[in-house]
Amino acid sequence: MNAKNLRSGYRGEQSLDFLLSFLPEQEFLIFHYIRIPDKQGHFQIDILLLSLKFFLIIEVKNIYDNMHFDGMGQAIRYKNNEIEVFTNPLDQVNLQHRRLLEWLRKHDFPPIPIEKIVVYSQDDTFLKNIINDPIISEIVMHKEKVLPKIEKLTDTHTTYCFDEDQLIELSYRLLEEHESEKFEGMKRNNISAEDLLKGVFCSDCGTVPMKSKAGKWRCISCGAVSRTAHRQELADYALLIKEYINNREAREFLQIGSGSITRKLLQKEDFEKVGKGSGMRYKINVERLIE
Repeated sequence: MNAKNLRSGYRGEQSLDFLLSFLPEQEFLIFHYIRIPDKQGHFQIDILLLSLKFFLIIEVKNIYDNMHFDGMGQAIRYKNNEIEVFTNPLDQVNLQHRRLLEWLRKHDFPPIPIEKIVVYSQDDTFLKNIINDPIISEIVMHKEKVLPKIEKLTDTHTTYCFDEDQLIELSYRLLEEHESEKFEGMKRNNISAEDLLKGVFCSDCGTVPMKSKAGKWRCISCGAVSRTAHRQELADYALLIKEYINNREAREFLQIGSGSITRKLLQKEDFEKVGKGSGMRYKINVERLIE
């Protein structure tokens, strides 16, 4: 198992972060992957925008090819003459809306309009509203439509519902109650770190592991050569296991026989270092690895 899909999602969400960076900082607070407990368990919001006049829930989807929305409330992708049905993202954001609203009421925050959108971050995703439902057209969009949508919402909501002290109090409450969902996907599928296929994958033929020699990775099957093949595997490690790695862990995960070679490889990536001597760990910079 590797994290190809997670890497794809990470890229998509980074591109959306870039667009949101153009919003005026004095008007919006932005929370990523906020996960809050409630009486049903936990609810998670990909991106939550807070302002004094309205809140916005953003559900991010990183799906390629095409996505059709039909009259049965289904999200469907047609690929290779097969039909793939996905969870309806409108149902997802409506449920997030309901749970956030209940959470705000529980903590006695004043009522405020809560808007929601579903954003497909991949440029080549073809979206089709089969039944021409105006609600779907209003909520589901490509990432390029996000800023105009927020501008429209800003023009629509002109009444102040929160003051700045209340918004700061809400922010602290969200951060205080947030519980990270680390490794839940692996746990749900009863997968441990030991179950992961280790070694560097050949991007040409998929063979694993590639062999490290003279600063290069060589595929024993097709003969392909790469100086950077290990970067995707380190990104996998950060996304699937943890963001910090030491020499021994890197040596085992990448299947390198030499500690000195592993140290040179990690140092070459210029990761942030934590600790000294045998306790030194490297903070894996996923953004740099997959750019």
